[in-house]
Amino acid sequence: MWLISLRNAVFSAALIHYLQDGTLISLSETNDILGIKPEWQDRFTLPIEDYLHGLITLVNELSRLAVNSVTLGNFEQPLKISVFVKDIFAGFAMLNLKNDTLRRRYDSLKYDIKKIEEEVEYWSHAAASLSTLSSLYATQESSDTIGRVNRLISAWPINDTLPAEGFDSVKTNYNKLISGLKEIKTTAERDAKAMDDALERLGILIALRKAPEAAIPQDKRQKRPRGHSPVGTATPPTPALNPMSRGMSITLPARGSVGPQPIPFSREPKARREALAPQLPLRSGRKVAFHPPNTSGKVDGATAMNGKDEEWILAVVIQCINQDKNRYEVQDPEPQEDGSPGQTYNTTLRAVIPLPDPNAQPDSAEHLNAYPLFTAGSIVMALYPDTSCFYRAEVIASPKDVQPGNRNAPSSKQTAVPIYKLKFEDDDDQEHVVSAQWVVEWPGGT
Repeated sequence: MWLISLRNAVFSAALIHYLQDGTLISLSETNDILGIKPEWQDRFTLPIEDYLHGLITLVNELSRLAVNSVTLGNFEQPLKISVFVKDIFAGFAMLNLKNDTLRRRYDSLKYDIKKIEEEVEYWSHAAASLSTLSSLYATQESSDTIGRVNRLISAWPINDTLPAEGFDSVKTNYNKLISGLKEIKTTAERDAKAMDDALERLGILIALRKAPEAAIPQDKRQKRPRGHSPVGTATPPTPALNPMSRGMSITLPARGSVGPQPIPFSREPKARREALAPQLPLRSGRKVAFHPPNTSGKVDGATAMNGKDEEWILAVVIQCINQDKNRYEVQDPEPQEDGSPGQTYNTTLRAVIPLPDPNAQPDSAEHLNAYPLFTAGSIVMALYPDTSCFYRAEVIASPKDVQPGNRNAPSSKQTAVPIYKLKFEDDDDQEHVVSAQWVVEWPGGT
C-alpha cells in the first residue's frame, strides 16, 4: 500500500535535486532526503525498483517542463533536459528488466525523448527563421532602394514634356527606375518568403501547445517481450451481440435489414474457415492478430491455436496469395530496427485472427456488430496499450457496462468505438481501457 506514495516521494526528491543541481539524484541521496536510515534495513528500505519508478516519472514531467520552458522564453533548458533524459534512457537500456510494470514504463521513455527532441527541433527551426527575418529588416538596403526609386519618380517629366536635358536623360531615368523597381520586387519576395517560413515554424509551435498529448498510433505500437503465461481456462461462452447493446457508439443498419450473426470461434481449421467464410478473402489493408512463425521459420498453426505459444502481434494483410482464400501475405506495421518497413510473412488462416473494422458497413461481416460482445469475466486476447502485441486478459466491464451515465463509465468522453475494461495477466491487477476493435477471442486451449 506504500508503493505509490513512496514512488511519488522519490519523484519529488529527484525533481527538486535536478532543478537545483541539474544532475541525477542517487539512491543513497534519495534515502537521505526521505530520512530512511541505514539501520532500518531489517524493517524498511527503499527498493531499487521504486527508485527507478520515481526516475521514470521524473522524465515524464521533464518532457512537459521542456515545452513550458520554451513558452516562458528559456530556450536553453530544453537542450539541457534532452541531454539529461537521454543519459537516463541509456542507463535503463543497460538493465535487464523483467516483464512487469517497470519494463512497460521504461518503454514509454522513448516517447518522452521524442517529445523533447521535437520541441528542440521545432524551436530551433523557428528561431533560425526569426533570426533570418530580423537580419533582413536590420539592413538599410531596402530603404535606400525605395528612396532612390521615389526620387526617380519625382524627377519624371510631367505631362510628357521633355526636360531641358533632352530625351537621353529621360531614357537614363527610365532604365534606373526599372532597375530599382525590380530590386524592390526581389526584396519584397524574399521578405515575404522569410515571413511565411517564420509563420509556419511558429504555427507548429503553437499547435504543439494547443494539441493534447496524442495517443500513440495503434498501428505503430512498441512491442514488449513477455514471458509465457499459463494456458488457464478456456473462454467462457459469450452471448451473441445485440447491436442495440452497443448503444449510440455503433451505427445500426436500417430497419428491416438483416445483419451478420456473431462469428463463433473454433480451433478446428475446417470449422474456422467456414466461420470466417463471409469475410474471405481477407482484403488488403485488413488488420489482424497474427501468430508469427517460430525459430524454424514455419508458422505452426496447431501450436498457436493450442495456446502453447502466446506471441500474437498486430499485422496488416498485404495480399491473398494466388487467390487462395486460406493463404495470405501479412506485414508487421512497425518498422524494423534499421528503419526499413516491417517484416512480411506468408501465413494461413490458422495463424490469423481478423480484427473488427469499426469503419466497415454495419451489416458487413467485418464490422463490430458481427463479433461477439464479451461479458464481464470472459477471457479474451487484447492489444496491450502502447504495444503492438496481444495478451491474455480478463474482461472487467463490457462496452454496455461502461456507457456514459453508468457508474462504471470512465471519465473520458464517449468515443465512436465501444471500449472494454480489461485486466491483463501478470500485470499487477491494473485495469486498462481498450477499444473493442482490439479485443478478440482467446485462442488458448482448454
